[in-house]
Amino acid sequence: RICVRKTPEESEVSKMASDENSFFGLKVPEGNDRRELYKSQYRAIYTYKMSVQELDQAFRDAVTSDGPDGGWTIKNDERVKYVGKLEVSKGEESTLKVTMEDYPEAGMSALKYYTIQSYTK
Repeated sequence: RICVRKTPEESEVSKMASDENSFFGLKVPEGNDRRELYKSQYRAIYTYKMSVQELDQAFRDAVTSDGPDGGWTIKNDERVKYVGKLEVSKGEESTLKVTMEDYPEAGMSALKYYTIQSYTK
């Protein structure tokens, strides 16, 4: 058996990525029927039983509010009709990529969070 010890930094990264309601401090909106499809240290994928327009509103309310989880700034918003990529940042250190997808025929939408490192791979 091999025992692998994590450095304090690695433990902190796993902890930051593993909180079920946030990804590296970026809040995951509750929304309607939220499902976590996938989560790793590089990205997280959630689906919702709501339109992408409703998801956008829930996302904005969650991340740009004045509350403890808020304070993020939306920048580089390349979306068209709420679908596509944007970046969010908090201070100098934290910048994450976000993608929103719409599946109107299923009445669903998807929200994906990425670290900058995973986005360039």
